[in-house]
Amino acid sequence: MIFTFVILLLALSGNAQDKDKEEDTDSLKVAYEIATARDIHRNNHNDSLESIHAEKAIKIALEAGDTLLYAQALDNMGLLYRYHQQYEEAINLHGKAFNLVIDKADVPPLSKMIYANNAGVASRYAQQLDKAVLYYKEALKIAEEENDLKNIAISCNGLGNTFLYIPNRENDALTYFKRALEASKAQGNKLGVAMNYLSISDFYNKQEEYLEARSYLNELLALNTERKDTFGLAITYEFFGLNYYEEDKDLQKSEMYYLKSLELFQNLNNSHKEADVFFHLGDVSRKNKNFKQAINYYNKSWELAKEINNKGLLEEIAYWLSYVYEQQSNYPKSLEYYKISQQYKDSVAMKEQETQIAAIEKRFALEKKESQIALLEKDKVLKETQLINQEETLRSQNFFLLLLISGLIAIILIAMLQYRNIKIKKKSNLLLKEQNSKILYQKEEIEKVNKQLEIALEEIIDQQKKNEERRIKLIESKFENKIQSLTLQSLESQMNPHFLFNGMNAVRWLVIQNKNDKAMKYLDTFANLLRLSLTSNRKNVIELGEELRTTSLYLEIEKLRFDSEFNFSVNIEEGINVDKVMVPPKILQPLAENAVKHGLLPSRKANKELSINVINTPEGVTIEVIDNGMGFRLRSNQENESRPDGTHLGLKLIEERLSIYNQQNDNSITFKIAPNYDGHDQLTGTRAEISIATKKIGEEVDLNV
Repeated sequence: MIFTFVILLLALSGNAQDKDKEEDTDSLKVAYEIATARDIHRNNHNDSLESIHAEKAIKIALEAGDTLLYAQALDNMGLLYRYHQQYEEAINLHGKAFNLVIDKADVPPLSKMIYANNAGVASRYAQQLDKAVLYYKEALKIAEEENDLKNIAISCNGLGNTFLYIPNRENDALTYFKRALEASKAQGNKLGVAMNYLSISDFYNKQEEYLEARSYLNELLALNTERKDTFGLAITYEFFGLNYYEEDKDLQKSEMYYLKSLELFQNLNNSHKEADVFFHLGDVSRKNKNFKQAINYYNKSWELAKEINNKGLLEEIAYWLSYVYEQQSNYPKSLEYYKISQQYKDSVAMKEQETQIAAIEKRFALEKKESQIALLEKDKVLKETQLINQEETLRSQNFFLLLLISGLIAIILIAMLQYRNIKIKKKSNLLLKEQNSKILYQKEEIEKVNKQLEIALEEIIDQQKKNEERRIKLIESKFENKIQSLTLQSLESQMNPHFLFNGMNAVRWLVIQNKNDKAMKYLDTFANLLRLSLTSNRKNVIELGEELRTTSLYLEIEKLRFDSEFNFSVNIEEGINVDKVMVPPKILQPLAENAVKHGLLPSRKANKELSINVINTPEGVTIEVIDNGMGFRLRSNQENESRPDGTHLGLKLIEERLSIYNQQNDNSITFKIAPNYDGHDQLTGTRAEISIATKKIGEEVDLNV
């Protein structure tokens, strides 16, 4: 008996040792495949080969049934996806790794922090900022519990970079950056300190506080010099160049720092960063209008980008080469590079689609494998359960046989005792029935009273709730009306100085040209314009006729100023009484200004015409402002050289004024502006329309004279 027990213990011990060996082997295999995948990515950039090793690690971990190994393999695959800018798939894998271990007490906290921070980085790159904040805060929570300064710094830096791109949360970004900096200093982590100096300088750059940004870059420069970090120094000089470039005050310094950065990256044989810096140098030369040098730098960046197959950078280089050649009036070259830019853009889009499809297929295969493993595990558990049940059945049969004999003896004894107790119970039952009947009756009466009280209480509560809701709605309604009124006043206070400035500028220009006769006519016209403007400023709405007169006076001033370079006309369809149509003040003059300054004056046409037409529509009245100038399309300007949006303060204020006016007055006035085409689809100018709905459902309004 004792011998058998010892053999059993040895067998169990042997099984445990075998199991431990298998787990150690699986762990080594997974670690090897992960390390191999990362080495291939660093040294060879062979996407398919590194993916094979990463997937093999996942397969081994999945078959081993080890949660931590599986999480490590998933996190590694997520990193590879992130390195190849497949951020959606990276989020899925990092998040899955984190969710697998978050509630596991035997998993090291460091692993949990790594997975959460990686999920935060992928979410931030994918512009899923809410997810990024969630994962970074999960990592920060664990780091604070463990008092892990390194991971506190990492999580805070990630939160800073996330809040930097969330509107109205810039101050939170700076708070987290500074906390990350303090944690890195407390830990003595100079690399972490350097990263946070860079992040804070980037924050101030984005806030256009360039001097403050440079103060942190100077700290970074000193630290990297002390550390003798060549790559860090190259990055620092690159950011100095970016700082001066964006400040746009000393582009010569920008070029100097970019050249310093380029020299260091060339010493490091870092082709990727060399290509980036050559591209930045091209931007500096382009902004300086040194187009020949810009072409030289862009071509050098192009050669490196071709070597490393950076299609995104090739697309950008081709675009700006097209722009530079256009500025040199070399239109064939400009068109050639524009087509190349579009080809690379399409190629990048197609590559992204193919990558996404491949990622989806891999995800599906992984989920299928997980399901198969889970099914095999269920079968294994089921077979083990069946075996245990069979053993239990044999033991139960013997037990029940013994129990049956004991039961028969007990039944005989119980029957004898039971017969004696039956008579006693009959008497007791009769007494209990009578007592229960009384108790049941009393209980029913109490329940009736309780129900009546509950109904009365619910009615009182409902009535109080309704009264409170009515009071709150009344307060909210008054508050909303007040907000809308104050907002409209604010917009008018923005528009009036803008309107006055344009008029005074026209008169000033005439005086500068020493045209005294016209100056007198300007002053008379402008006095009338100012009188009408001051009168309309005191009103929420004015007659359309008054708005047309104000606009006509403005156009007279502009026409005199530019020596009758354009003509204008105001046309009112027969049957419309413009003094019965009410509009907010100053909604036509900005449109007329936009047509003159951005449409007619830049145009080279001999006959420049602007017409304001008031026409009847089934819904009410439409006012058209039509010019035959340049047309509503993308044009270069100084603020944004080739990608302006074509809108200015006046147009934006019109949209905002009409939006608030419609809310406040329960009316419908709409505004749109678009290119104007003739019958042959040729661009002939710009058409702006303001549509005024003067009829409501079930009503007729007479606007006739």
